Amino acid sequence: MATQYSILSVLIRPEIQEKISIGLLLFDSDEVYFSFSKNKLQVSKELLSNSSFKILREILESVEKKIESDHLRHSYKKGFKIFKNRTVDNTFSTSYISYLSKYSNNIISFTDPKEIYLEINNQNFTSLFRKYVDDIAESTEVLPKLRPVEFIKNHFGERIKEHYDLNKEVTHAQVQNLITPVRIDFTGRNEIDVYAQTVDMESGAASVASHINAFVQLKTTYSKNKVPMQDFFIAKEPTRELFPKQHDIWNQLRTSSLLNYLDLSESEAIITYAEQHGVVPLTKSI
Repeated sequence: MATQYSILSVLIRPEIQEKISIGLLLFDSDEVYFSFSKNKLQVSKELLSNSSFKILREILESVEKKIESDHLRHSYKKGFKIFKNRTVDNTFSTSYISYLSKYSNNIISFTDPKEIYLEINNQNFTSLFRKYVDDIAESTEVLPKLRPVEFIKNHFGERIKEHYDLNKEVTHAQVQNLITPVRIDFTGRNEIDVYAQTVDMESGAASVASHINAFVQLKTTYSKNKVPMQDFFIAKEPTRELFPKQHDIWNQLRTSSLLNYLDLSESEAIITYAEQHGVVPLTKSI
């Protein structure tokens, strides 16, 4: 299949069919690239009804879910972000794009895919995006984003391993009355058990909620057992425009008294605590 592109537009004044372009798909038989303008998304929010803007958000999320988040690349300039991945089926076909347009009751529409004689790559995608969608985009591709747990392991290296076991499953064998096993990023012990858990707030909302609830279950079980423990729960604020549900969860998390929340930028606190209190990996304390 030749390289094709499709432009996502929003109908802002139906009476005169006035539209604004907001996003771009570029794809061939092997790869797909997608991005949208945060600037125009904000403009659309001000011009559309709440129900129409909700449909727009659902369309954007639907496309993003078709592209595996593990292969997300970032372009940090002015918040421009490109989603791209290898295609594993005929996902981005004419029929799928037509379906998205019909689903939105034509409030949001994709143009029919058009062939373009360009190699599919980051530079060409950005050039097309600036031409057809938003010329404020500046793209300098960097390495894939690191999940918080990987950031901590890479940043602190051997220091973290001196005090914590990594990626350990905690079960009822270690914690009496624990109903289901909980996998913990960093586990240690001094006079009490010490747990440091991270969550990637840019994962799916259901996954984020499940991850948090599992850790709450662990801490609640300690409380019911009347056994002290030290917890740290580490996350980073997700982008509100891209991850509205996750942002709401993050707000609840950081203000909750149930968990000892740390921003990822404050994660050295788990090393400082371990050094001050003589924390050793849980497996070495047994």
